[in-house]
Amino acid sequence: MLYAGAFSMLISAGIGFAVRLFLQKFFKSGMLPLVSGGAMTLLLSYLIMSFFKFGFYSATMAGVALLVYALFLGLWNDRTGSITRRAGMTLSVLFVAALIYLSAISSQPGVDQTYLLPLGFKGCVLINYEVEGAPPLKVEDNDNEIVYHVPDGGIINTSSPMEFGWVSNENSGPLQLRAFFVDEVGNKVQELPRENILFGANGSIQEEGKPERTYYFQLFGSKEVETEGCPAVESSGESPW
Repeated sequence: MLYAGAFSMLISAGIGFAVRLFLQKFFKSGMLPLVSGGAMTLLLSYLIMSFFKFGFYSATMAGVALLVYALFLGLWNDRTGSITRRAGMTLSVLFVAALIYLSAISSQPGVDQTYLLPLGFKGCVLINYEVEGAPPLKVEDNDNEIVYHVPDGGIINTSSPMEFGWVSNENSGPLQLRAFFVDEVGNKVQELPRENILFGANGSIQEEGKPERTYYFQLFGSKEVETEGCPAVESSGESPW
């Protein structure tokens, strides 16, 4: 992820600088090409960072890309070498600081998640968040994990927000996801193989005249289950709102 960030900043600054050189051929004034190149750098960097899901930090990294763009300008126009030395030292410090900061954020562990499934369960587990009157989720302090006790229908309602247990509002952090079959009294019988823990995603639905629904679904089973998706997401009959 850090390499993707560094690559994105360099590419964005390089394209912005190329745009500036191109526009200089048609405009004698240096202001329009300069501003256009900077704007292109910011836009491209932000879009690429968003694609790589840097979240909130996309704006910060776009700012660093703009500094790289300024360094390219200094290198291109410098004749004595003094600007290059000062800009290079400043940018190097900022660049290293940004990488250290992102490394610290990305390495902060999230809360592990464990699903306790009824014997033979396969299909979709749907978690509806911020349901009034539903029990909150809790983190098991000893294991730093959230344990989901899945009913036969596969639908869990909770009053907790979708970001519960995340490192930040934009990032859940690295975590371990496991699932077990349990018997009628809740004893673990068998752990699901990793290949049977399929696709999962969060999202929201806004129905007319109703509050926004936030949810997360996780699929368990064979590849056939994955093709079916999670019908409960769209099922109005199962909606707690």
